Amino acid sequence: MKVNGLSKCIVCEEKKEHGIHIIEAFVCEECEKKIVKTETDAPIYNSFVEKLRCISTVKEEIAN
Repeated sequence: MKVNGLSKCIVCEEKKEHGIHIIEAFVCEECEKKIVKTETDAPIYNSFVEKLRCISTVKEEIAN
């Protein structure tokens, strides 16, 4: 959701101005960089995956 030029990041849940929109979801630049740099065996990796799962939920809602 965008308010006053800011969007709420689905990962850190903070309102930021810059980032990427994927369907109806927003990932801020900082979280995008963390996600890209995180190795799949890192403890936080699964947390990122869980946060990003909401994108497929949003996609399903749009399709229906």
